[in-house]
Amino acid sequence: MPKASSAPKNRSKSDIRKSQILKLLLGGGQLVIKDLAKQLDVSLMTIHRDLADLEANGAITRVRGAISAEKSVLFESSYLYREQKHVAEKRRLAQAAIKHISAGMAVVWDDSTTVFQVSEFIRDVTPITVLSNGLPVLDRLATEPGVEVIALGGRYHRGFNGFFGIQCEQAIKSYRVDVALMSSTTVEGNFLYTQDEHVVRIKRAMLEAANTSILLIDSSKFEYSALNKVADLRDFDHVIVSKDTHQRHIDDLTQAGVKLELA
Repeated sequence: MPKASSAPKNRSKSDIRKSQILKLLLGGGQLVIKDLAKQLDVSLMTIHRDLADLEANGAITRVRGAISAEKSVLFESSYLYREQKHVAEKRRLAQAAIKHISAGMAVVWDDSTTVFQVSEFIRDVTPITVLSNGLPVLDRLATEPGVEVIALGGRYHRGFNGFFGIQCEQAIKSYRVDVALMSSTTVEGNFLYTQDEHVVRIKRAMLEAANTSILLIDSSKFEYSALNKVADLRDFDHVIVSKDTHQRHIDDLTQAGVKLELA
């Protein structure tokens, strides 16, 4: 009896090119589109099709004949890009954050790649209930023993890899939790900023729903600007900042009365 054929599920050439483009962007900065087409040995028409797909998924932005995955005042870098940056710092912040959480608590946390790292230490505080709008968090904890997971619904956003909108905001407001865990795009002065007003509404709702609030900030958050103000850092009960942050920023926050902890 002949064997059933099992053709390999190879990725298309376009998918391979798009992966190569994202890897090239990990170094930061911009890539000139014409140079990219030459480097990948394809026509400009082909490279523009690939870039259109990446842009539609929120992975890149185009800037005057070039592309970038870095954040700007109006554009947040994609989840795929952010999750590969500053990983060691984010893990240190997560380890510090878990010390403020106890078994039996209900914790709401956002879609950030920084707070996602807390899931790697969740077994230290189970049983626990986790509410989140972040798809990677829901996927990671769905089968974790001792963790009850509550998805906060809403409209899916590819770039953030999470759920937002009125439904998500209303869901958060229907709960009262012990702890809110979050990060944000940018810190300027004593304030958090982000590019998307929908993100602002979700983070503010999380703050209002929690008895205790914890903010995780890696050193890169002090290097950029963003359009929308989220909150005053002094409103948080614990602001955990990477020890890799420039001393000037640490001194400024301390002098401003922010409840600062270095990790």
